[in-house]
Amino acid sequence: MKLLVLIALFSPLVLCYDTKYDSIDVDKVLADEAQFTAYVNCMLDKGPCTVEHSADFRKLLPEVVATACEKCTDLQKANMRKSVKALQERKPTDFAEFRAKYDPKGEYEHKFAAFIMETK
Repeated sequence: MKLLVLIALFSPLVLCYDTKYDSIDVDKVLADEAQFTAYVNCMLDKGPCTVEHSADFRKLLPEVVATACEKCTDLQKANMRKSVKALQERKPTDFAEFRAKYDPKGEYEHKFAAFIMETK
């Protein structure tokens, strides 16, 4: 019984990403070209990870792409969709590099693309 209580208490910590990432104002980041570029450069190993939580995001992205943001909160899912769509539309070359880096074999492309296109 104690084991079930422990699992119930700690499963949210294992099953989703930290809510500290929810505090990032993605619309503000996307509106600021320098900040958006700093995040992109960090994710693609083209620059330092000095903007808020960018080093964490770079570590999490392989899993996020592989699972189509399965562990993301609803807000994190919405922010991921906005960010990836902006990358695809505004920086197509960087988007191609993003795909090559985080899904080099194209294993997750269909599932991740379907997730990005969702409107939830």
